[in-house]
Amino acid sequence: MEQKQGSLKKEITIFHGVLLIIGAVIGASAFILIGPLAGQTGPGLWMAYALGAIPALFVAVVFSQLGAAFPITGASYIAISRLLNPSVAMMAVWSAILGIFAFAMPLMAFGFALYVDKLFPLGGDAMLLLVAALTIIFFTILNLFEIRWMLWAQSIMAALMIVALLIFGIGGSLNANPANQTPLFPFGFTAVLAAIIPAYVMYTGLNGATELGGETKNPRRSIPIILGVSLILLVVIYVSITYALTGLLSYQELGKIKGATAVVTAAGKFMPAVVALWMMSIGALFAAATTISGSLAFLSRDILALGKDQILPAALGKINARTHTPIAAVITLGVISVLGLVMAVVFGENFISYCATAVSYAFMLLSMFGCIAMYVLPRKMPERFEQSPFKLKGFWHPFFTLGGAILFAVLILWGFISGYITDPSSGWQPALALVVLVITGFLYYYLRRWQLHRRGISIEDKLNKVQEY
Repeated sequence: MEQKQGSLKKEITIFHGVLLIIGAVIGASAFILIGPLAGQTGPGLWMAYALGAIPALFVAVVFSQLGAAFPITGASYIAISRLLNPSVAMMAVWSAILGIFAFAMPLMAFGFALYVDKLFPLGGDAMLLLVAALTIIFFTILNLFEIRWMLWAQSIMAALMIVALLIFGIGGSLNANPANQTPLFPFGFTAVLAAIIPAYVMYTGLNGATELGGETKNPRRSIPIILGVSLILLVVIYVSITYALTGLLSYQELGKIKGATAVVTAAGKFMPAVVALWMMSIGALFAAATTISGSLAFLSRDILALGKDQILPAALGKINARTHTPIAAVITLGVISVLGLVMAVVFGENFISYCATAVSYAFMLLSMFGCIAMYVLPRKMPERFEQSPFKLKGFWHPFFTLGGAILFAVLILWGFISGYITDPSSGWQPALALVVLVITGFLYYYLRRWQLHRRGISIEDKLNKVQEY
């Protein structure tokens, strides 16, 4: 059957979906942040990543229900807007999208440029900025073509990154020095508990599979499998690399080493130094690249759904008839990311870093509302619930939905409090950034609704149905 013009194409298999998620979730922070975090936590850091998988499990289970009940493009926004409130959906998605592309994406692009500089010295900050900008532009262009090209590029880069991390995790664990791993909790178990928030942040993005439901083959069945397999692989990778790192280097050494040097130094304990440098640097390059490309793919589909509902300009809701991709939505996100690079130069990297921290809270907020939406799903849309091959029933329904909503609310509050306790002078800035994102999201929604009402267009009428495209 010939593909209808102006529609999305179902190209994503379970294989591509898993590599797409793993690549998008594991960013360069897996290579950069675990060293300093190990220095602050001690050899028990791997436990923080195991415990951080608990909220990630709630995301995987609840969004498996969401993806199976709403096997469509931009499912998170669609579900929350139809089951809860369109202004809440707009606020949650707005906060995540603007936070990622204005703040987190520029940092990821700079991280990519820094690893290029490690392998091929660029010769100054101007060249780092240029490489970061070109990286964003390249992956924006890649996402403009048919999705199969992005999928294969993402799959190859993600597979090579996974191989590098597993070689480090397994090889490092087998060569670990037991003396480095005692005492297990040199700063007390509270240090492990404090590390759960940054550990969980590295699972952020699992729900991306639901945003591409309209381009996934047999999405009702595939999305729960993609989320389940992805979570298992992420836990294995994170626990193994943190266990290996603290076994190869003492926590005292790790506390003195900055950034990605820790991973390269540790890898050099059981392989030639030049091999360690190239393997870990290339792995980090692919980690940054797959996060940039995957984020463009996931969140451009939310932009598409918002455009279809005319909450964003209708031009952003169009699908190109030749490439079957939302070109205007992808370009918009690319432009915001480049502008974010400019902000990083003007306001400084520290300002952008604090704002980027707010992105993790924004995703927790989105997850919280996703949990609440799935709690009311059987009552508000019983037919969608019954058609879903993956259902939360009995005790497990309130446990994962209401329990998940409470868990994410607690994590947000704990993140705010622990950030302030750790750094009273500036630890409040991520909370302020999130508040600003939330307020601007609400303001935009109500201004847009007022504007459309004056033109005789009712947003509420559009939200009475679920479009599939």
